[in-house]
Amino acid sequence: MSATAASPVNAEPYADTELACLAGAKAALYRWAATVATRDVDQVLALYASDAILVPTLSNQVRDCADSRRNYFDNFLSNDGLVCDIKVFKKRVSRKLGTVVVGGLYTFVYRENGQQRVVPARFLFTFERIDDQWLITGHHSSMEA
Repeated sequence: MSATAASPVNAEPYADTELACLAGAKAALYRWAATVATRDVDQVLALYASDAILVPTLSNQVRDCADSRRNYFDNFLSNDGLVCDIKVFKKRVSRKLGTVVVGGLYTFVYRENGQQRVVPARFLFTFERIDDQWLITGHHSSMEA
């Protein structure tokens, strides 16, 4: 048996396995939270696919284009001291791989009128691997009841 025959020719690359999809989406989720804390609108928007849908925490308007997402984040990220703490999340990989749904709870903390504001919220993200990059294709967030 030759060295070539010992390694499967049609083996899926690691990037296409369920484990890799879960890891990619988890990394993208934490990258999103860390980027929100930078309050850099352009960096946050770069994490979203061009056709992503955003149903944001502090707005009743569904955002489905770059301009509307920018409008939301221009306002949201202007909150002084903004941080996002991810509390718990669950993940599900699509049967076709390359798409992962992540749902859970997070808390936003920021200062408003000199007072600390804590906003516990629930979220549902859809991450999709597009051009070898995990991007947000759907993001719903709402304050906890």
